[in-house]
Amino acid sequence: MRQKALLTAIAALIIIGCAPVQSGASRPETAPGTQASADRLLVMFIRVEPATLANRAFVQKSAGLFVPWRLFNALPALFAARGDPLPELLASLPALNTDTWQVFPDGTMQTTYTLRPNLTWHDGQPFTADDMVFAWRVYSYPDLGLSGQTPMSAISEVTASDRDHFVIRWKELFPDANTLSALDHELAPLPKHVLGANFDQIETLGKDAFINHPFWSPQYVGLGPYKLQRREAGSVMDLARFEGYALGVPKIARIQLRFSDDPNVVVSHMLAGEAHVATDSSISEEGATTLAREWSRTGAGSVFFLPSSWRYLGFQLRPEIANPRAILDVRVRKAMAHVIDRHTVSDGAYAGQAIVSDTPVWTNSAWGDALDGLSTYPLDLRASESLMNQAGFSKGSDGVYRGPDGRLSMEITTTESASSTAEIAIVANQLQTAGFDIQQQMIPRTLAQDSQARAVFPALQNISTLMGEPGLETLNSGQIPTERNRWVGGNRGGWSSPEYDRQIDTFHHTLARPERLAALRQMLRIYLEDMPRVSYYFPAGPFVHVAALQGPATAAPESRVAWNVHEWEFK
Repeated sequence: MRQKALLTAIAALIIIGCAPVQSGASRPETAPGTQASADRLLVMFIRVEPATLANRAFVQKSAGLFVPWRLFNALPALFAARGDPLPELLASLPALNTDTWQVFPDGTMQTTYTLRPNLTWHDGQPFTADDMVFAWRVYSYPDLGLSGQTPMSAISEVTASDRDHFVIRWKELFPDANTLSALDHELAPLPKHVLGANFDQIETLGKDAFINHPFWSPQYVGLGPYKLQRREAGSVMDLARFEGYALGVPKIARIQLRFSDDPNVVVSHMLAGEAHVATDSSISEEGATTLAREWSRTGAGSVFFLPSSWRYLGFQLRPEIANPRAILDVRVRKAMAHVIDRHTVSDGAYAGQAIVSDTPVWTNSAWGDALDGLSTYPLDLRASESLMNQAGFSKGSDGVYRGPDGRLSMEITTTESASSTAEIAIVANQLQTAGFDIQQQMIPRTLAQDSQARAVFPALQNISTLMGEPGLETLNSGQIPTERNRWVGGNRGGWSSPEYDRQIDTFHHTLARPERLAALRQMLRIYLEDMPRVSYYFPAGPFVHVAALQGPATAAPESRVAWNVHEWEFK
C-alpha cells in the first residue's frame, strides 16, 4: 500500500509547500517584495554545463538538461503543460485536410507554414523562412550524421515562398508535421547568416570545421526567451532576456545558470536564499526531501516531482564489441530481466520516488493502451535459472554461473552521479546474488557527455533516455551510434530488428491513431521478445523553487517544466 500510495502521489505530481517565502530565506539584496521581476536576478542550478545549447546538434545531448534548451531556443511549436502544441515561431499550426496540410493519393504530403512577422535572432538579424530551409539543408547533409533521423528522413524538399512562408514536401506520411517540434523530431531553426558561409564550404573545409564552429556553444545565437550574455566555462552562464522573443518579452530580466553535481552545495544555496531554482538532476531526492521538510515549516518554497526520462539496463548487442558473447543470447538477457527487483532499486536509488515500469511506455501516457495484454518478466529467480540452464550455463560450487568458456563474468557501467552510483550497486548485487559475476565500472563525470565513451561499453550499462512519445525511438537501428555519425544516437547497445524498424516507420508515418496504436503494440511485443533492454522505471526528478518565484508548475512528459519560463516572475 505504501508503494501504491507513493506512486499515486508522484503520478499526480503533488506540490509540497506553496506558501510565500519568508524574508529570512532570501538574500538581503533581493528580498521578496523589495524588487520587481524586471530587476531581480534569477539564480538557477543545473547539474552539468551543456555540451551544446542547440536543440539539435552533432554531439549527443545530455539527458535531462531540458532547461537550457528551453531558455535559448524557440521552435515552430511549444508544448504546453498538458502536452498540447501551441504556435511559437509559427503564426498558426497547419491543419490536416486544408490548404496548409495536404495528403496526396500516393502517400506524400505538403505542409505550408507561416512565421510570426518581424522575428529576429538574438543578435538582431531577421529570422526568415530561409533559415528553416537552411536548417533542413544542414540536418539532411549525409556526412553530418542526422540525415537518417526524423523528420529529415521523411522530407523530400523545403522551400521558402517568401520571407514569412515555407513549404515542406514530404516523401511519406508524418504525423508530427504540424508542429515540427516533438522531442527528437524537431526541425530546429539555424541562423543562415552565422553558419551559411561555413556550410557552403563544407566540402572544402571538412565537416569538422562546421561541427566545431563556435556557434554551437560558446557563441550561440538562438531565438528563445533568453540569450547568452557571459559564460565562465564549467561555472556559470549569465543570460539576459530577449526583448524580441516570439511570445513576448520575458518578465524576468536576468538569469544565471550555475553548474553543480554536488547536491549538498545546491541544497545549501537554496536554503540560504542564494539560489531560486534547482532542476535538471542538480538536486538529489534526499536533498529535495530536506528542502520539503524545511519549507513545510517555513513556507519558503515548493518541491514537485516530474518524470522526465526512462531508466533501463542496456545490453551491448554489437558482436564486435560484446564481451562476453553470452550477452548476445536472448535467454541470458531474459534471465537477467527476471532477476531485477525494480522496487528495491527505486527505493535505494531514488528514495522510492520512481514510477516502476516493465516497458518504455508509461501506463499513464497517451499511449498506455498499447500495454494491454503484453507478457513481461517479473522477479522470478527460478525462471531466471531455468533460462540460464537452457542457454548452457549452470552454477558452480561457488554459486556463480559457468559455461563452455568458464566462469561467466561481465561488466556493468553507468555515468557517475549520486543516484546512478546507488543504482548500479543495487543492480550489481541483485545479479551477483542470482549467480552472475558482475564488476562495476563508473564512467567519470568528465566523460558524461562523451558519446563514444558511453556507446562502447562491453556488456551492461545503466542508461537514461529522454521521455518522448512513446519512448521507443532510440531502439530504431537508425539511432545506433557509429564513428560515421560521430557516435550520436540513443541506441547505444546497437540492437537491430528489421521488423521493429518497419513498425516504428509505420508509427511515424501513419496519421490515424488506431493504426499507430497497433504499430506501437507490435513494437512492444518485439521489444519484450528480444529484450534489448531491461526497463527499470521512470525516475521522478525533483524540481525545487522558492515560493517568491511564480510560474513553475508540473507538465506532461511531452512538454517541459520550463515551457512557460517567459511568464515566470517574482512576487
